[in-house]
Amino acid sequence: MKINLNSLIQLSMFTMTLVLMTYKSLSAQVFNDDCSKAIRLPSTEKYCSEEAAFTNVGAQPDQAFPNTCVNLLWENGVWFSFTPRKPGVLISVLGQTIKDPKIVVFDVCGQYLQCSPGKNSKEDELLLANLTPGHTYFMMIESSRGGEGTFKICLDEFVPVPSAESDCRSAVVLCDKSSFKVESLIDAGEVTNEISKNDCIQEEFQSAWYKWTCDKSGTLTFTLTPNDYINRNTISDDLDFAVYELPGGLDDCGNKVLLRCMASGANGTNGVTNPLSTWIDCNGPTGLRQGDPDMVEFAGCQSGDNNFLKELDMISGKSYVLIVNNFSRKGRGFSIDFGGTGTFLGPVPDFEINANKAFECDKSVVITNNSMSPTDNIVSYNWNFGERAVPASGTGLGPFDVSYESFGDKFATLTVKSSRGCTVTKIVDFYVEPCCKDTSTLALDALVTDLKCYNIPDGSIIGQGISGAPGYMYSLNGGPFQPNPGFGNLTPGKYTLSVQDIKGCEVDLEVTVDQPEQILVTTGPDVEIELGGDTIIYFSYTPVKPGDQVIWSPPAEQIGPNTYKVSPGVTTTYTVTVVDSSGCTNSAEVQVRVIRNINVWAPNIFSPVNRDGNNDFFNVWTSRGAEQVELLEVYDRWGNLVYRGVDGVDFNRNDPGTGWDGRFKYGSNEAGSGRPVVSGVYTWRAQVRWKDKSVTQHAGDITVLAPANR
Repeated sequence: MKINLNSLIQLSMFTMTLVLMTYKSLSAQVFNDDCSKAIRLPSTEKYCSEEAAFTNVGAQPDQAFPNTCVNLLWENGVWFSFTPRKPGVLISVLGQTIKDPKIVVFDVCGQYLQCSPGKNSKEDELLLANLTPGHTYFMMIESSRGGEGTFKICLDEFVPVPSAESDCRSAVVLCDKSSFKVESLIDAGEVTNEISKNDCIQEEFQSAWYKWTCDKSGTLTFTLTPNDYINRNTISDDLDFAVYELPGGLDDCGNKVLLRCMASGANGTNGVTNPLSTWIDCNGPTGLRQGDPDMVEFAGCQSGDNNFLKELDMISGKSYVLIVNNFSRKGRGFSIDFGGTGTFLGPVPDFEINANKAFECDKSVVITNNSMSPTDNIVSYNWNFGERAVPASGTGLGPFDVSYESFGDKFATLTVKSSRGCTVTKIVDFYVEPCCKDTSTLALDALVTDLKCYNIPDGSIIGQGISGAPGYMYSLNGGPFQPNPGFGNLTPGKYTLSVQDIKGCEVDLEVTVDQPEQILVTTGPDVEIELGGDTIIYFSYTPVKPGDQVIWSPPAEQIGPNTYKVSPGVTTTYTVTVVDSSGCTNSAEVQVRVIRNINVWAPNIFSPVNRDGNNDFFNVWTSRGAEQVELLEVYDRWGNLVYRGVDGVDFNRNDPGTGWDGRFKYGSNEAGSGRPVVSGVYTWRAQVRWKDKSVTQHAGDITVLAPANR
């Protein structure tokens, strides 16, 4: 039976790769691959994780929810939770290696709320409005099939304004300078001639209009930031804008007067964009900035352009309108942050909260409305009293008697709308004390998963609150309480798990996370061999269990229990890896150092005349590291070739019974071949290939004492 050594080596390497890939997949499974193990994000206010902080590699399939967004696979989602302090949150997922990320948000685990089916191959975003401040929401991030990878998450909360409008006549009326975000810009609206060709932006593409009336005279600044903006050195959407005065008030769009106009952006020629370095000052955020000298910046990026214009001096009682235009036409939105000393005219929502008996759960508080509007009437009051409030919401002037079923931070929200269309929101946060009773039946149990392999931190603890007042929060080792009962990526040791119910009762449980015995692998000492030689290497390991696999790299020939023979051509480090049935692994190494002895020698006298079996042939001898004498040639004193041979074909190296027998061009068909050569000194040369794949040249001379006699 013939065995192809190369095929055997390839098979061994494939087997090792397969085993190690299996081990890697076992150890790489993510902990937060279901809702109950969601990672709690620490904040929703301008929060961004580190680059590549999260991954969905190794995530398991999720339960599919009907009637949700299209293009969802439910195959590789990972879960997070967040608790907003404002009614609006913009969620952004920025991929490093993940492909086609998608965002799905749940009110509680299993109760679908909203999703985005994906923006592009590297990122996604989802804007949520009308959230309940203080309530914990859950979010799943998934990718395309086979597009699993790493990503970062950014959250930014805000007070929502009405959805963006693309015409001046229906522009959103702003009543205060609260920051807000817009998820997307869709089109140019129904009125197509609102922008003069003489204005710097010339034409609407995907726009949003906002208007206001100045209350207190003063300056106005703002910053518009594209939603896809990462940093100065990364190209983002090109936002253009213009600010107009409305001489006849908020509805006088036909007579608007241009005050500021910004259109700067990328430079290019014949439709080809120049390198970012040539227009970097016109990339990213734009707006009005205190002290900037420009009133207008035209298209492109001219010398001195910086994407910002001079602040606006507003005058009390005058009305203004802002258009934001996405020149890039990618459908993405933006955020806007206002500054300056001037104010916008609008209603002033206000309320106070007073306790009837005490600020604790199950006790009522009185919420009294103190809102006012110095100009037009307030036409609606919409209340959200916060997490676990009874009642949860209300409308009208009030007052309201409200009780809270749970303790903790609470957020009451009032949104008022005036007859001019102004919508303004106020949020008041306060703390409700616990109301835990001595008769509480709260108890705690836990499911503990030990480490699968020694010193690989994949242990976990999943808490289970029992009885008490459900709506449990969990803490590990005194850390912050979270709604997720699971704690993963744990090292071995003792832990204190705590549960807290909605009344503020707490119970602790001591648990231990263990780990298996370490696989210990040992080998013998490093050894030395001569090139071409072989040696025995040994190893042992504990504990020995059924199903263990032993893999050598490079492959080694087993000749006995834990005993292997190797014959490397160069100094080689052999790695032995033990993989047990759980996929746990450990390795050890032994080095075989190869001494490169490449000696070649030949006799210097040759007498083939007597044919007595002694010194009848000329040959070369090599040290055992030789693989083949690729060529042996003999020349006479005039440079004529008298013999040529190849090792293994015409002669065998180190064999006195094979080689040149003293005949001229022995074996050739030329005239005179086969006749004996004359006595004298002849020159030889040899080309030798060694087992370390090197090739060397050697030469010498040989004296023929007498010609062959036949």
